[in-house]
Amino acid sequence: MPTCHPFSSRVKVCAYALFAALFIALLQPITKLSLAQSDTVLFGDTLDPLFQSWSFHTTVDFAAPSPAYGGSSRAIAVTYQSGNWGALWLVRPGGDIDLSGYTALRFAVHGGAYGGQQIRVQAGSGTSYPANQVNLNDYLPGGPVAGEWRVVTIPLAHLNLAGGSLGSIAFQSDVDRGQPTFFLDDIRLIAGSEPTPPPSISATIQIQTGGNQIPISRYLLSANLPAWLGPQEFANQALRAYTVAAGIRVLRLPGGSWSNDYGWLSCELGQDQPGALPCRWPWAARPSDFISFLKATNTEGIWVVNPNGTSKEAAALVAFFNGDVNDNRPIGVDIRGVDWRTVGYWAQLRAARGHPEPVGIKLWEFGNEVYGSKPAMGGALCQPWGWEEVWTCDGTEYVNGKGSGSQRHEGYLEFRAAMRAVDPTILVGAVGFEIPGSPQSPSWQNYNSWGSKVIAAAGDKLDFYAIHPYPYSQAPANNATGHAEILAKPQTHFRTMRVDLNAAFDAFAGGRRAPIAITEYNLVAVQDQDNPQFMTRAINALFLADSIGQAIQQGYMAFSQWALANGRAGNGTEYGLVHRDNNFYRAPQYYVYPLWSRFGSVMLPVITSLNAAAEAAVYAGRVNDNTLSLLVINKTGQLINATISADDESILSARMYEVRATSPTAQSVTYNGVSTPSAALNEPPRELQATADGRLDVALAPWSISLLHLETIDEGTSAGLRLAPRSATLIGQPGETITHTLTVTNTDTVTHTYTVAVSGNNWPTTAPATVGPLTSGASATFQVVVTIPDSTTGAHVDNATITVTAQDQNEQSAQAVLTTIRARHRLFVPLVTAMSRP
Repeated sequence: MPTCHPFSSRVKVCAYALFAALFIALLQPITKLSLAQSDTVLFGDTLDPLFQSWSFHTTVDFAAPSPAYGGSSRAIAVTYQSGNWGALWLVRPGGDIDLSGYTALRFAVHGGAYGGQQIRVQAGSGTSYPANQVNLNDYLPGGPVAGEWRVVTIPLAHLNLAGGSLGSIAFQSDVDRGQPTFFLDDIRLIAGSEPTPPPSISATIQIQTGGNQIPISRYLLSANLPAWLGPQEFANQALRAYTVAAGIRVLRLPGGSWSNDYGWLSCELGQDQPGALPCRWPWAARPSDFISFLKATNTEGIWVVNPNGTSKEAAALVAFFNGDVNDNRPIGVDIRGVDWRTVGYWAQLRAARGHPEPVGIKLWEFGNEVYGSKPAMGGALCQPWGWEEVWTCDGTEYVNGKGSGSQRHEGYLEFRAAMRAVDPTILVGAVGFEIPGSPQSPSWQNYNSWGSKVIAAAGDKLDFYAIHPYPYSQAPANNATGHAEILAKPQTHFRTMRVDLNAAFDAFAGGRRAPIAITEYNLVAVQDQDNPQFMTRAINALFLADSIGQAIQQGYMAFSQWALANGRAGNGTEYGLVHRDNNFYRAPQYYVYPLWSRFGSVMLPVITSLNAAAEAAVYAGRVNDNTLSLLVINKTGQLINATISADDESILSARMYEVRATSPTAQSVTYNGVSTPSAALNEPPRELQATADGRLDVALAPWSISLLHLETIDEGTSAGLRLAPRSATLIGQPGETITHTLTVTNTDTVTHTYTVAVSGNNWPTTAPATVGPLTSGASATFQVVVTIPDSTTGAHVDNATITVTAQDQNEQSAQAVLTTIRARHRLFVPLVTAMSRP
């Protein structure tokens, strides 16, 4: 809160604060207390008894049992009431704390269910309302994070208190309205001299294994595959191999704005068909070419339907992809008098093209960026800069259709009904816009409130709401400031959109919140305005990795990067994960996907001392019962020395997959230490050993993305024995001898000798008969040697189970599974010259 001013809208709040201050001042004089030079905790599990709460227009609970921070059992729950600039205000009426020897104020903050609260932190001497203030956003960009604890450190010099005294501290709402509940804990003054900035960053990362799990949608690892690549490039073995190795699970088809011009049947048959949409590009990929690519790469499709056709033509397309050849249900006659035959008729066409089995596409979109239609085709509500060719720019018309008879344009509801009549299991999404606006306040910034009109008109028939929230229409400056802005962007971009869209659904859909799918995304919307070529550089890999994490955290249904391959702009930039004009060279951002594809099926909460916007974003997950995952995006040029721990579980060992760049502007990266990795990305991860107390110390390289698989065991279940790693994989050539190394640790209180047994293997595998004796706490390593058969036939993978058992205590036993892979022939990728298409 600023100093009281006679013209301030906050004069009533200031009056309350001044009255309280004067009253206490009359009761007792202010004295300055000198405390011992160690950290002083103002709130741990309880509030320091010398402090009082003088909070106003705020609901405060000093004994909130959940969420817990670290080992704490209580936190402060803070809820700002509507209006009046409420504050949590803590005052020490018995005298100030002498701040000599203290350097910073530190606290942990949790965003509750929503996050993003706007808060100013204030502190001062005496009992008057503190005038010194900073904005929390300056230290935690985007504000508190939903579902996570973050540690914030504010130098006392920033609060004008260095060497002064502290009598009160406040956390005040920075907006004149209510805000969702957030939590504070471990509020303390940090003692010691001002540290010299270290050459590296020390960090702690704690995975909350028992915290709320966020399921990860299978549509999150997705990219766009445009038709203009053509059948020849769809058949390219390098492109197919790279798609598989990336771990991409879903491909959106047939490609951006082309979707609004693509006549599926005419393109499939190679010539325009009577009553069907024309094929504008006969050389482009056909629907059957897309099926071949999906099958070859084991991916699923999302199809964007041309809204300029009829609902029956779209229903026939659903039959082509998803129908059974024996299904005789009629599709019917469309509004223009065309008979679209039966479901089985179109399924038989698919079978005749070599695909007898249904493809099973589940997600469909009704048009692409329809709000951006050109005025000549879409009408008076369209913007002058429109780029799409569709029949409306009105969200209500888009849903309900317009016109009558054969001249009618059918809307989303009619298309959805006809398509789901063929396959009731599909979901049909409507085109949305990330800034929904209000029907009462249309503007060019929200395309005349397109989003809110779609939400209101579609109602409970809206299967999902598709958006394309590119953060930039043109690239920021190519300097340190621009780089910092790009790297910080994901931490606020997705949360802000989610809040705005949730509010729109609450206001215009009666509280029903349809799933939100991001079906196009990249750093810059118009690649011709990416003059620094950011989308070909490591900074885009860091940005995309963090964006996927935020999309998961904010509960988005899908996330489709634009595009798997595209084509280079005149300024040298390229949207693609792979570059079609350079033999499908894998751009830095490509390598984000192999890491995220190994992350697991759920995301877990994590506590970290790292600043997610400016230092490193951290995401935790679970792969299986014994394996946690941790993905860390180092956004700095400094080494991060991190200590990793997990609640209620001990870390035994780890495997680290790493993507590393020399700078944010580098146009190449290394994958697991290799600058030109194999097509299948067979380069093994680095093996790491945990400390004896079940933690992992790891160095995270500058400008890197690291995925750690942490092998764990529940606390207290080791039964006196630890074996690490729990699993490992090595690759070798036929006839080669491969050596695995294991470590056994005696966690019992007495000395043991251990028997080693090998089982389950088919290839020759040897290990020592015994290990030890080992005294309490001691460790020893031993080697397991596998001889790969000198043949190129037979199985190329062998698993050996290693069992280590204490000779005098059979219940003390542990196992590790060692996987050895025989390398196949190296993939040689032929040089292909890509033809440029408009």
